[in-house]
Amino acid sequence: MRRFFFLPIVGAMLAAFLILLVFMVPLILFGIIGRTLYRFGLPWYGFLLFLIISLMGSTVNVPLWKIRTDVPVIIMRYAYFMGIPYPIPSIESRESYTTVSINMGGAIMPLVLSFYLLMVNSAAIPASFFATLSISVLTYFLSRPVQGLGIVVPGFIPPILTAIVALLVGGEYAPVVAYVGGTVGTLLGADLFHKGDFKKLGAPNVSIGGAGTFDGIFLTGLIALLLAS
Repeated sequence: MRRFFFLPIVGAMLAAFLILLVFMVPLILFGIIGRTLYRFGLPWYGFLLFLIISLMGSTVNVPLWKIRTDVPVIIMRYAYFMGIPYPIPSIESRESYTTVSINMGGAIMPLVLSFYLLMVNSAAIPASFFATLSISVLTYFLSRPVQGLGIVVPGFIPPILTAIVALLVGGEYAPVVAYVGGTVGTLLGADLFHKGDFKKLGAPNVSIGGAGTFDGIFLTGLIALLLAS
């Protein structure tokens, strides 16, 4: 199976992660975050390692299937009069294919961690389900298909929605609800609910959880870490 590599805005996410880490280190040293995350079945160093690996995994996309698309192409023809060429542009559709992939750091790993967190914290399932449903609907209407790129949602939207919903319904499980609702909700609303738009993008590759949505998903993980404090 062929594997494709293309890079979302990892640099900006790495900068945000490092800045937040500076503020989190004192809390980690005092054990505040550590005790909270451990209560949810995840040691703080494991979660930080997970976020770092997610950044690295954001460059890896696993192909799933291909869809046929019609790409508009400008064709230039010429008419001659007295030996002088006159351009006549026209637009034609040419058959192409778009490879739909799933991003390792922006989809596969967050889904695995979400499943683990819900298995360990089953009491958080109702609130996480509500948060996932709410965030998926909101991100669906706030995301836009961008021709030649993919489905794009502003990076600050999922974290803000996640923080609000998790604080409203999460209770003592707010960090778990934030992570599960924010990541799964963004994947559903921004990517999968827009599946019908994939063929209109005219892009050679469309990545679920990749460029366009990875930043929002990654920042959601940072919000969950903040709520744990």
